[in-house]
Amino acid sequence: MRFGSDAQLVDDRAPSCPWWVQALDLLSVVLIVAGLALIVRAGPRFAIGSLFISIQSPWRVLAWAAAIVIVRHLFYRQPSLPRRLSPYAAPIARSRPLGAVAIPFVASRAAVLAVAYLALVLVGNPPEPARPSFSDNQFLNLVTKWDGEWYYNIAVDGYRWSEGARLTGSSPPTVGRPDARLAFFPAYPMLMRAAGWIAGNPIAGGLLVSLAAFLWALTYVFRLARDEVGDAEAAGAVLLLAFYPFSIFYGVIYTESLFLLAAAGGLYHFRRAEWLKAAVWGVLAGLTRPNGFLLSLILAAAAVERLWRARRAGTLDRHEWRRASIGGFVAVTPVVGVMIYSVFCWSLSGDPLMWMRLHQFWGRGERTLLQLIADRMEKMSDLGVVGYIREMPIDVVNNCAALLAVLAIWPVFRRLGLALGLFVALNVIPPLLSGTTLSVARLTSTLFPLFIWLAIRVRGERRASLVGAFALLQGFFAVLFFTWRRFY
Repeated sequence: MRFGSDAQLVDDRAPSCPWWVQALDLLSVVLIVAGLALIVRAGPRFAIGSLFISIQSPWRVLAWAAAIVIVRHLFYRQPSLPRRLSPYAAPIARSRPLGAVAIPFVASRAAVLAVAYLALVLVGNPPEPARPSFSDNQFLNLVTKWDGEWYYNIAVDGYRWSEGARLTGSSPPTVGRPDARLAFFPAYPMLMRAAGWIAGNPIAGGLLVSLAAFLWALTYVFRLARDEVGDAEAAGAVLLLAFYPFSIFYGVIYTESLFLLAAAGGLYHFRRAEWLKAAVWGVLAGLTRPNGFLLSLILAAAAVERLWRARRAGTLDRHEWRRASIGGFVAVTPVVGVMIYSVFCWSLSGDPLMWMRLHQFWGRGERTLLQLIADRMEKMSDLGVVGYIREMPIDVVNNCAALLAVLAIWPVFRRLGLALGLFVALNVIPPLLSGTTLSVARLTSTLFPLFIWLAIRVRGERRASLVGAFALLQGFFAVLFFTWRRFY
């Protein structure tokens, strides 16, 4: 019960109905939850006397749930099951950040996983080379693709370094090289391992980490955007981010979700002088990805930005300087995270920067940006634009994403300020300066200020059209990704 605005008593409890309808509704909800759980974890097998019971197929359980729901509504339509469940979802709807991100989160992640399953069934994997299988559950195998193999091996077997180990050659080391695991930072695989103890499988644990981190990260992006541009554009930014073509990595065994959460959460709490929370997220960012330490510069820029605004407003006082001093210490925490991992690398390999040196095997640092541009211009001159696209489609995809991010730096800086503009610049320019566009497209999915700016620039029907185009491309890239066809 609650009182409405007109002081009348309002009943917000679930509508009542006959006992048998309540029983069927409860049974259908239980079966839906059980079916979803069976997708990621094998069900029980047990015997009752001479009767052997095995619950393994999630699709049978979900089919039974659907049949019960249909029969229930044929004989008793109102109140419907969604109507009866709505009071329990009301707290989520009333929580503005979570309510604003719930639908984009569910719709985008469910669509990607559905496309992934259909791609496996209808398209299939290339016959060569043979691809590893980490689980008897085909759904769990879906989310462990490409770099996911590295994180799985680290979560299961940890880091290893052989005495006198040397990685030679110019091609990337295979997943079977334990010595190369140091190139991958530890926060995600360790959380994957911890969640795996709960979920019963490290892959299921990794999927839970990715999805939970992405949902949490979206709430931070919404709050940051709301502070800058208001609720409507904040919701638009979340929608654009969730359906961005390269956001498929937010529902698989990759670090994008965790990095987005740490970066957005750290900046959000830093701006509010919630130092402990900002410090925790800062350290986590430094332990998640090699570029995590760059968050220190963004946090420092946020402190400088506040001082500048206080000076222009005539409110620069001792309190502001004290706040800036504390913020300076907190801004160092992402560097502390990287230093912690560097110390670990030193204890294992004798070189604190081994994680950095290993990245040269993925083509980073071999050329300069000018050499990269000259090489691509020469190829387009020789092959023509159409021939270049046909010859190097992966490069074209990465170049388009990189171009979008680079072109957005200045407008983001002008509209959203120094810290958010610097976030885009520092996360896209250094990879390009290393002389390769490898994985740049994937990296752009974490540039949340880019999507806040897009939400400002593209509104109404144009935004709906852009989201639709994004979703279509994300589905296409999902087919490629989940069938072992590289596109980034």
